[in-house]
Amino acid sequence: MRSDHDEPRAWRSSLALVIALVGSVSTLIEGGCERATMTTSSVEKFDTKETEIDFFEDLERSQVVSNNDALHAYFLLTDKDDGWVTYDERLAEAKRRRWLSDSFNEPSTQSAEVGWVASVACRIAKIRGGMSMILFGPVPRYAVRELNQMQILIGKKESQSFSGLEFVDFLTRLDRMTKLSGGAALEKLPAAATSEEAPTKPVTPTGRFE
Repeated sequence: MRSDHDEPRAWRSSLALVIALVGSVSTLIEGGCERATMTTSSVEKFDTKETEIDFFEDLERSQVVSNNDALHAYFLLTDKDDGWVTYDERLAEAKRRRWLSDSFNEPSTQSAEVGWVASVACRIAKIRGGMSMILFGPVPRYAVRELNQMQILIGKKESQSFSGLEFVDFLTRLDRMTKLSGGAALEKLPAAATSEEAPTKPVTPTGRFE
């Protein structure tokens, strides 16, 4: 029969086990929240107006879209050209235009988060949204919600990332539904990226999940 002296020892052992399990789970969660980082990006291979179509076609084949690629694509849509050479220059111009906050400091090679991509889309396309977005502005949460309702962003969450095909499909929908650039470059892309229907089998996104 177990004595009363064994009770504290058993309790301490159980507590130690619980603490160890919690620590393991925390480690797994932190590891799962790590953002994907690319060694190369499409803009590094195709960074001129003459290679605009090549850029989008290469981007379509990418597993993950980087911050640098996403900003380059936005400048192509809004300005018909990207007059900036480096990511730092693109980032500085995006902040000057109030696309991004001054505190935004994500690395160029890190996967572009759906939240900020949607927020910038609402700003450049002047999408007002519902009451929440009118009151608080196109912050990521409300921008993602609004673009999902408009069927511009299909089933994505704020903390997810884009595959290349998903991103080009998103840009095509944004361009078509807001007449952002007239679709000069995007209209020349293959039908897989510019179809009216959402992809029947979405590519599993890389990055953080809610």
